[in-house]
Amino acid sequence: MLSFADIRSYETSDERFSRCLLCGRNLVLLPDDRRGGCCFDCLTLSVPTPMPCPECGAMIPGEDRAVGCANCHWYPVPD
Repeated sequence: MLSFADIRSYETSDERFSRCLLCGRNLVLLPDDRRGGCCFDCLTLSVPTPMPCPECGAMIPGEDRAVGCANCHWYPVPD
């Protein structure tokens, strides 16, 4: 098993603590945190659910809905 040291650091110590944007829980943030200010419980609620492609039926992940289907290249056109 390989272990690597975490070399990330904070600019100021005030950046470590925050509150969840959705539920208000206290958070301890890491540098380069990709949760977008949400706790792990609310993070799953902020990502849209996968949906089937209307053309080929392949599942499109929620975060990729805006870019369309990677399988058949279907693209959502606004009405």
